[in-house]
Amino acid sequence: MKKVKNEVDSQESAVEEDVEGVEVDADVEDGGNETVSELEELKAEVDGLRTLNASLQEQMLRVQAEAENFRKRMQREKDEFARFAREGFVRDLLPVKDNLERALLHAGDDPQTIVEGVKLTLEQFASTFKAMGVECVECQGKAFDPEFHEAMNQIESDEHEPNTVVGELQKGYQLNGRLLRPAMVTVTKLKPKENE
Repeated sequence: MKKVKNEVDSQESAVEEDVEGVEVDADVEDGGNETVSELEELKAEVDGLRTLNASLQEQMLRVQAEAENFRKRMQREKDEFARFAREGFVRDLLPVKDNLERALLHAGDDPQTIVEGVKLTLEQFASTFKAMGVECVECQGKAFDPEFHEAMNQIESDEHEPNTVVGELQKGYQLNGRLLRPAMVTVTKLKPKENE
């Protein structure tokens, strides 16, 4: 738009220079009418260019306003999406919370009821996580992988290869293949050789 405006302005100033450059000679009787008509044509052309310039400026302002409104609308939609992005996740976890509350409500004095309720709730958690693409990081018996495991301690072992995971202190999880939390593990190391 600025380029068009600059072109119109340059054409307008060139025409104005042409108009100023035309001098009317009072002594010329036959050419006087032609010069006056040329002058009037140039003035009409200048007026036309001014009208075009004003129209293009107005159009440019409208386009800028529309672009600004679009940017603001996209920002509002982005903010709205961010506020409610977890809605589906929370909705899927509400039944799990309900089952935990029911287990406590019906537990009474029987601890076995609580244990059964917690087991059922953990199974429900596992199925909800699976539906969302959440998976446990495999650990036990696997080679230590710093991308998925965090070594909390090491133990000496003859039964396992060095850097093998033999214990899991906290499970690790992935979401659709992306690590959410590394597993905290115990890793084996070689026993030092005794001097004979």
